[in-house]
Amino acid sequence: MAMQVGGSKSGPMSDINVTPFIDVCLVLLIIFMIVVTITMVQLGYLSKMPQTKTEQQPQPQATDDQIVIRILPPCRFGELKTCQIYVNKDFIHPNSFPDEIKKIIASRPRGQMIFFTAEDDVNFENAMKILDMIKNAGAESVGVLTEQVAGGAE
Repeated sequence: MAMQVGGSKSGPMSDINVTPFIDVCLVLLIIFMIVVTITMVQLGYLSKMPQTKTEQQPQPQATDDQIVIRILPPCRFGELKTCQIYVNKDFIHPNSFPDEIKKIIASRPRGQMIFFTAEDDVNFENAMKILDMIKNAGAESVGVLTEQVAGGAE
């Protein structure tokens, strides 16, 4: 509300104070939202999300022309020699891995995608060392495979 300063009186002020009106409207809105929610729950009008049954897509199996490199534990931090490294289904000792992966990449068509995956127990440093070895062996593109997170739509 405006306040007059000074000695001149020009008559009554005609400004309307709308603050109480807005306060009452907001309180009524909140009461309305609560009442409608309670009523909808009691009458069972709340809609449920539709449940779907999705078929699990089969995971593509590695074929002979694909290269899938997998690291399995035990894999101590910073010690690559403790890791179990598999190229497709063949175990490769970590000490001979750089030479073996160079031979495998050289025998494949140029630009072929190499897939890489590691178990959750394998630490990040060892996984990055293997990825560096793959890139240093001449791989142009490396794809990182992950597992689908459980708890999707059922």
